[in-house]
Amino acid sequence: MAFFVPALTGGGAERVVTRILRHLDRSKFHPLLVVMEKGGIFLEDVPPDVNVRDCGKRILGRQAERMFLFAKILKEEKPDVVVSFLWFANAVAVIACRLSGGNARLVLSERSTILGSREGFLQELCRRLAIRFLYPAADRIVVNSESLRSQLLGHFRFPESTVDVIHNPLDIHEVQARSMMDDPPALPAVVQEPIVIGMGRFSQEKGFDLLVRAMAIVKFPARLVLLGEGREERNLRRLAESLGLSRRVEFPGFRKPPYGILRQATVFVLPSRYEGFPNGLVEAMALGVPCVATRCRTGPEEIIRDGENGLLVPVEDPGSLAMAIDRLLGDATLRERMGGAARDSARRYDAPGIVRQFEEMISGVVACPR
Repeated sequence: MAFFVPALTGGGAERVVTRILRHLDRSKFHPLLVVMEKGGIFLEDVPPDVNVRDCGKRILGRQAERMFLFAKILKEEKPDVVVSFLWFANAVAVIACRLSGGNARLVLSERSTILGSREGFLQELCRRLAIRFLYPAADRIVVNSESLRSQLLGHFRFPESTVDVIHNPLDIHEVQARSMMDDPPALPAVVQEPIVIGMGRFSQEKGFDLLVRAMAIVKFPARLVLLGEGREERNLRRLAESLGLSRRVEFPGFRKPPYGILRQATVFVLPSRYEGFPNGLVEAMALGVPCVATRCRTGPEEIIRDGENGLLVPVEDPGSLAMAIDRLLGDATLRERMGGAARDSARRYDAPGIVRQFEEMISGVVACPR
């Protein structure tokens, strides 16, 4: 079987692919990984027994060439199943499978909300057109949340039997073990000061500007540590400075793995405007860190039970974020209770069990007559 992703950069979908490859039953499946461009921070996480092929350099200078290069690889490798991740790769995979002339079954994986996304107009239009006109060619569509499945069924009218929900896998043992082995940098100058951590790509949809604004309202003394990198970092630094928070907001950069630094958190906050299935939130929960998340489209409301294993707040509301952070910072008993409940909840996403679901889905696709 062949997995197809654009690259192995620092995104959630790429992390999911490497985890699936690591846990896939080799007595049943022989995985191949195809990328549009070989490289990225997660390339080193691909198991050594997995052959990685790339679609080569763009000779024509156009993305359309990827379809022909991928089709050529499919002709050579002749996989029984092609599993693609992320909408553009999905569109390429549909066309490449047709061009290859093979009989491979096709599974497309959609990873983020389709409704309320704030990507550029043209990109969102292309994505919706791909879903409308190309996705029906797939044998199965896999999504990572019930909410995203509802969007595909309700707004695009896919048959219920063609869309499966399989949550993102998490290597809980690795997360917990690495959090103790990693030697994180000392974050605050005053070790007694609580640490609020946000983690992810610095882009508009992740809402870190809302978290910075919330920290200007938080009543308890605390430091904000933003783990990640991205195009919004300069704007976030400027915002922190304009709010007088320059000395209370830190940018340690992208950490791989982030677990040693994450376990230092007093509170973890996911301030997203929209999501798919937030890996960072589940990783923090697996470490027993009490969490605050927004009720954004897809993800958090399926992971957190408000008031039990974390706190949920409205989207685009720094005041509510600040109140939830203050609630946890001011109550050690509540933090301990919610952190313990969060750790227990994260077990349902442990990689071996999630990957077994994935294997069963693939086996069903292969066995189903066309």
